[in-house]
Amino acid sequence: MKKEDNTKLTVDEILEEIENAGLDTPKMQCSICGKEKPAHAVYTLPEVWHHGRRVALYMLGKAPRPEPVDEEAMMRKYGYTARDVFCVDCWLDLVLDGTHKHGVSTDK
Repeated sequence: MKKEDNTKLTVDEILEEIENAGLDTPKMQCSICGKEKPAHAVYTLPEVWHHGRRVALYMLGKAPRPEPVDEEAMMRKYGYTARDVFCVDCWLDLVLDGTHKHGVSTDK
């Protein structure tokens, strides 16, 4: 990678540099399909993402302390908790189509 301005690197260029340098890329297993994906390519449930943003704002002093994520509500809605991660295909199926790993509708 030969660029004069290193501040304009793309994600692909950075990942290529990591691979070429022989550095290990952390991987996580999708909670639905079980495939291992790079840690930067897995997703959490929308409620977890939203909570993380609220915690960050709280830590910056820009928002009140958020309430904890309601794990039971997520389990009822999706069949998964805040500790589960998903590849993009499984995440889209889960969040947009309203089905979880057993093919059961999450609609009420």
